[in-house]
Amino acid sequence: MRRGLSTLVCLLLAGLLEASEIVWPTSMDRTTIRSYEDYAQPTVSGKPESALFGMVRDDQHRFHEGVDIRPITRASNGEPLDRIFTAMKGSVAYINQPLNGPYGKYVILYHPEAEIPVYTLYAHLASIEKTLKVGDKLPKGSAIATMGHTSTSPTAIPKDRAHLHFEVGLVLSANFGNWYNQQAELRDSPNQHGIWNGQNLLGFDPVPVLARSSVNLLDSVRQLPTALAVTMRTKRPPDFIQRYPGLLAPGSDPAKAAGWYVEFTWYGLPKRWTALPPESQQLPKGTWSYVALDQEFRPLLVQRKMITADAKMPGETLIRNVDILLTGTR
Repeated sequence: MRRGLSTLVCLLLAGLLEASEIVWPTSMDRTTIRSYEDYAQPTVSGKPESALFGMVRDDQHRFHEGVDIRPITRASNGEPLDRIFTAMKGSVAYINQPLNGPYGKYVILYHPEAEIPVYTLYAHLASIEKTLKVGDKLPKGSAIATMGHTSTSPTAIPKDRAHLHFEVGLVLSANFGNWYNQQAELRDSPNQHGIWNGQNLLGFDPVPVLARSSVNLLDSVRQLPTALAVTMRTKRPPDFIQRYPGLLAPGSDPAKAAGWYVEFTWYGLPKRWTALPPESQQLPKGTWSYVALDQEFRPLLVQRKMITADAKMPGETLIRNVDILLTGTR
C-alpha cells in the first residue's frame, strides 16, 4: 500500500513538474535582466513599452504580437552582431529569406514535444544560417541567425533600432490556404507563406515564457483570461482542436459535437473549447454567433477590433479568426 501511494505521489509530481526548457533567444544574458527596459527595443516613440506585446503601438491603437529585443553588441558601422538562438527544442517549420513582408527575413520553429505544440518566430534577421533547412531538428540554444532590421514595411527599421521580433503562439488552421484564396480583397496579393502567413498565427505574450528557464506552455495558454465567447455550428471538428486537444474542456468529445462554445482572449486566441451536442440550446441558428463578453476587457476588445464600439457585434479581427477556424468544417 505504501509503495503504491509513493508511486502515485511520484507520478503526480512528475505531471506537475512537466515543463519545456526555455533559453533567451539572443546573445543577451538573461540573468542580467531586471525589467523589460533592460531588453526592450522601443519604436520611434522611444517608449520602452512599445516593444512589448499588446496594444502598445500608435497610442494604443495598433497591436504588437510579440516582443522586440534590442542588441547588446554592434559592429563599427552600427550593425548588430547579436546571434539568434532557438528558445526551445523543436524543428524548423519555415524559412523566409526574401524581403517580401514586414517580418523581413525570418525563421519559424515548431515545437511538437512541448506541452502544447507552439510555434516560435524570429524576425527582422540580418542573415540566416546557410546550412539551416526546413525539417532540421534543433536543441534549445541552437544558433540560427544574426540579428538585423530587415523589413518591407512602409516605415523601414533603421539600424539604430535593429532588434529581434520574437513570437510564441498557435496556428489557427491547416486549411488557411483555402480561406485565403476565397478572399476577394486578397486576390492581387498571393499567399507567399502557406500556413505560416501572419494572419494564421496567433501569438500570446512571450514575456512570461522568456522570463523563466522552464514553463508548462499548455498551462500558460489555459490560464489566459477569457474575454469573450462565441458559439459555432460545425459538421466536422475544426482542425485546431485536433492539433491542440489540451484546450478541450473536460468531457468534450469532438466525435459527438454538433458545435462548440469557444472562449477567446481579448486579442483573439481561442483558448478553451466546449463541445455542444446536437440537442444543445446554445447552438447558433447560423454558422456562428458572438454570445458573451467580459466587460473588464471591453476597451481592449474594441481596440483590437474583436467587437464593435457598441459591443453589440463582432469586429473584423474576430470575424476573420472565426472564419479561418471554420474553414473545412462545413
